[in-house]
Amino acid sequence: MIIVRFLSLAALAASLVACTERLPSGGVAGLDGVYEGDVTRSSGPPYSCAAAFKLRITVKAGEARGELLNDAQPDVVIDRFFAFIEADGRMTTAFRGEGETYGVNGRFGPTTFQALANGRTCGMSAFARKKQ
Repeated sequence: MIIVRFLSLAALAASLVACTERLPSGGVAGLDGVYEGDVTRSSGPPYSCAAAFKLRITVKAGEARGELLNDAQPDVVIDRFFAFIEADGRMTTAFRGEGETYGVNGRFGPTTFQALANGRTCGMSAFARKKQ
């Protein structure tokens, strides 16, 4: 069971990396803006894993400041996170939601952010678009 879960998450991670857009011509500086989207459960038991969160990330000068928001009440902040964005658009951070701590590995493209978040028993996937 654990091996199957790991292999399916590894395959999903590989597909996310393969589909990721290249950075804009300005590199990381070209990512500045606000990204909004959703975080949804991708693995784990539905009775003990959060189903979904809203996601908002503000990027400025290579720094990402994010908020995980209640899906039903988007004005309620569940957790905040901070990360530096690597030169190739990758970002690694952590957040807490519904009693679980998640390690997050994501990547920015010119207009999108995609990530996998893995906790002890639950897995989540995230997708956000840059607001125009």
